[in-house]
Amino acid sequence: MKTLCIIQGALLALVLFVGTAHAAQKPNILLIFTDDLGATALGCTGSDLHQTPHLDKLAAEGVLFTRAYSAAHVCSASRAAFLTGKAPARLHITDFLRGSLKPYAKLSVPDWTMGLTPEDVTLAKVLKPEGYATAWLGKWHAGANAFSLGFDKGHQSWLENRKEDENDPKGVFTLNKEAMAFIEGRGDKPFFVALSHYSPHGPIRYSREVMQKYEKILAERPSKHNNAGFAAMIEALDQSVGEILDWLDKKGLAKDTLVIFTSDNGGEPALTNNLPLRDGKGSLYEGGVRVPLLARWPGHLPAGATNETRVSGIDFFPTFAALVGAQIPPVVDGMDLSAVFRENQNVDRGQLYWHYPHYHNQKPCGSILDGEWKLIEWFETGKVELYNLATDPWETKDMAETEKAKAEELLAQLKTWRKSVNAQQMTPNPNYDPAREREGPEKKKKKVKKKKQK
Repeated sequence: MKTLCIIQGALLALVLFVGTAHAAQKPNILLIFTDDLGATALGCTGSDLHQTPHLDKLAAEGVLFTRAYSAAHVCSASRAAFLTGKAPARLHITDFLRGSLKPYAKLSVPDWTMGLTPEDVTLAKVLKPEGYATAWLGKWHAGANAFSLGFDKGHQSWLENRKEDENDPKGVFTLNKEAMAFIEGRGDKPFFVALSHYSPHGPIRYSREVMQKYEKILAERPSKHNNAGFAAMIEALDQSVGEILDWLDKKGLAKDTLVIFTSDNGGEPALTNNLPLRDGKGSLYEGGVRVPLLARWPGHLPAGATNETRVSGIDFFPTFAALVGAQIPPVVDGMDLSAVFRENQNVDRGQLYWHYPHYHNQKPCGSILDGEWKLIEWFETGKVELYNLATDPWETKDMAETEKAKAEELLAQLKTWRKSVNAQQMTPNPNYDPAREREGPEKKKKKVKKKKQK
């Protein structure tokens, strides 16, 4: 009897140990980060043209987020915020690197920071002490480089962005090969791998045969999305996602891997549209800051679910840190949404803010989203626009005049937030010229080499 009790006790201890070890196991994280992919560009998010069966399957096997946002409406600011969990306004990285210069515009752009430095605390720097192998593969465009900011492997080549290969548009399959090789060679470490695609950023690259398929579809029926080449580029991206997910399955890694699919900002209006959302990349209207977001983690996230939590790009840093048990730095603007990605909880994320003291597709502005109310402030004039996204998700009815109290309340909150993060402000431009305000800087004249006299 005593022997039986000892055996039973040992078995119970073993069960508890295995259960604890399983619970303590750190998830692998695969981030599939796209460039300029609008919120409505996938079949599962409303496109009536783009064929994305693999991404639709990913949504069916996990959670589709219906109200996800980027931290900025341009790439570098969005990426720096994603990597650090800090608002672009706090980082002072508020535009794409290089920026859009307007020397004769009404306001002068502040002296902003062009990229992260090795001193910045990034995702890689908080994940590596937890035993993670880390790689950021593909587009970086956030200053310094992935190695100097803590990643074991990093690679960016703009040659991939312009690559003329019908079998590998934008290098979508090349990035997969790099990711697979890195994961295979990591040993027994958990991994964080970012597949940071150049697709579907311009220029458009595609298989001619696939593009012709979409031309035929468009000739037969009207479509909300109507660019056959862009649609073909999206299809190649979708196929690459299917390839990497199938590979995870075959390697037995899928059940232990949180897969996140999202974008750095909305779609580029010159190449596509974000209907029914207003405008696109370079704009603080919904089309510029709303992005697709899909998540799959078998055993944690339910299949075929949706979630209305307003996840922002700045939230992934503290969320990933919490999921792996890493310490979250004291100064982050993102919110820990680990309960959302571990258990599909709906969370009230609170206010979202944007700050853009630059000229781009739109003039300089800032914005706040509080509940269903969204306010945009235009820095040149001080004018504000107010929208209720519950009744007007397309932002067609400016309610700033009819809801003055709400507009004043949100404007005060926006100004308070800017002060709290030490956001840089624009100043009057002494070289302002109304006749030339749309002009860029004068081009440097090429020096003509004089021929040597014989």
